[in-house]
Amino acid sequence: MPERGVPAQPTPPWEPYAGDLDRTVVMRLTIAERVQHIVLMVSFTVLIVTGVPLLFPETPLIQVWGGVFSVRTFLHRFAGVTLAGLAAFHVLYVLFSEEGRRDFGWMAPRLQDVKDFVHYLKYQLGKVHEPPPFGKFNPFEKIEYFAVVWGSAVMVLTGFMMWFFEVTLRIFPEWVYDLVLLIHGYEALLAFLSIILWHLYNVHLKPGVFPLGKVWIDGKITLRDLKEHHPREYRSWLRRQRIQPPDDAADS
Repeated sequence: MPERGVPAQPTPPWEPYAGDLDRTVVMRLTIAERVQHIVLMVSFTVLIVTGVPLLFPETPLIQVWGGVFSVRTFLHRFAGVTLAGLAAFHVLYVLFSEEGRRDFGWMAPRLQDVKDFVHYLKYQLGKVHEPPPFGKFNPFEKIEYFAVVWGSAVMVLTGFMMWFFEVTLRIFPEWVYDLVLLIHGYEALLAFLSIILWHLYNVHLKPGVFPLGKVWIDGKITLRDLKEHHPREYRSWLRRQRIQPPDDAADS
């Protein structure tokens, strides 16, 4: 209730949703995107489990596959072919599906990402009081996405060059094949460390998300999370619902 003698302020058209932020959910990932993520997760895990131990042949890790080297090779190659097929499907998804083209457009780097990154650094250093108003994808998610694209391309290309090494050695000198071995192994190690140290923390372990982010399962995000972590996308969602966003209401 307003204080006596103080006129009541008109309720802006977006206000009724303020108490419903935790109950209202929006779709962040389509079913096709979630399936692609699961296939990527499973194939990547199999590739790491069957491949990284070979980088450390003197450690007990390699003993896990002792006596079943043919099984390890089959699983590793099967997961590699799966990853290659997923990459090809993703290209088609981006090119020919409305959702794929839309999300890739939002994922494309922009000057605003640089501004958001600088704003984020200032926020972490206490120079500004509000975090940057990220859109659907923040600069860190974009970096991770294109790192996966680049890493998958490198791993698939070098993996097939190692698999069909006779053809590789007929076309290229031996030093190129040796370089391929190094690139394949250390790119895999880099990808493994980035998943453990970056992706798992930001998606599942950081405060506010722990112990598990569920968007990769059901594709949904609450309106509160959208408002807090993706403010520009939140305002865009309000406009799509024909609701006047707070900033627009203040300007009117």
